[in-house]
Amino acid sequence: MLTRRGRAVVGVAALAVVLAAAFGARSLNAVVAPAAVALAAGYLQVRKTPDVVVERTPPANAHVGETEPAELSFRRRDGSALSRPFLGDVTERVQRGLQPVESADATVTERADGDSEITFETAVGDEPLTYEVAYEERGRHTLGPATVTATDAFGLFEREIDLRGTETTIVYPRVRRLGTVGRRSLGRLQEYSRSDQRGEFEELREYVPGDPLRDIHWKTTAKRDELVVTEFAAETDAESVTVAAGANADGADAMAEATASVVLGLVGDGVPVELSLPRGEMRVGPEYGGQQAMLRTLAVIEAGPIPDPDADVVIKGRANDASVDVRGNQHRFAEMVDSRVAVETPPTAEVEL
Repeated sequence: MLTRRGRAVVGVAALAVVLAAAFGARSLNAVVAPAAVALAAGYLQVRKTPDVVVERTPPANAHVGETEPAELSFRRRDGSALSRPFLGDVTERVQRGLQPVESADATVTERADGDSEITFETAVGDEPLTYEVAYEERGRHTLGPATVTATDAFGLFEREIDLRGTETTIVYPRVRRLGTVGRRSLGRLQEYSRSDQRGEFEELREYVPGDPLRDIHWKTTAKRDELVVTEFAAETDAESVTVAAGANADGADAMAEATASVVLGLVGDGVPVELSLPRGEMRVGPEYGGQQAMLRTLAVIEAGPIPDPDADVVIKGRANDASVDVRGNQHRFAEMVDSRVAVETPPTAEVEL
């Protein structure tokens, strides 16, 4: 198909033919002949453009506020490599929630539907195209499809090739680092979650002021002139903390961020969590993992009622923030965290809903 430039060349050549009819054939040699050669060469060049397919490497799943690279590579439809690069524009569609980052090699435009497009003016060949993607909204977002518009060296003809296929990237909610208020509040909860149990007999030892009277071993004490107490092996087990979360119609984002931050804060301190959400329940803890499964769930969670109002921690999302009730002590989530984003969540064993 002729480009705008190609149509202009055809128009100039047609005008030259009209002038030649009026003033002589010299105009044909000066304008028409070079234009005809350029048009023929451009047409043949574009016609020989091979059919290509794209292989897309999507950016890794990550949190709101992070940036990850995406990659596009091309090959012939039969699977063979592109031995000769060809000139063209490569345009990739990126769904709302992800934002492609403009660079010296690529420009970004916004679509009327809220999605974005990133366009490369390049030589399409064996070298892949890489661009950065900023994560703006939690959710499951799509990259693609892409389009290649092949052109000739003169820019007179173009051929558009639609490249089918898309890939999905999951954007997790942001995880905030707990501040002084959050650590103090959840710290008390962690103390409640640990039960000191009397283990097996370990030894007899001399009484030390402060030892409970119930531990005095009276039979041995009667044989000696001093108090003797029984020493037991300590058994300190962390019991699960229950967390329940829900949200108003416009509070799902705040609920997801608060839930991820609170649960991962507890798990990071060695406390297992029984989590209840509007769409189900799951266990998250140091021994049985579940962190990544929880983040995937929170990435797409929608608003809904709090499933267990009597949980140790009750989180309710609202439009601009969430409330966090820790055994009757209520806080705004913004008061429980500092401005820093928490460290990356390490890979863990997966536990699905």
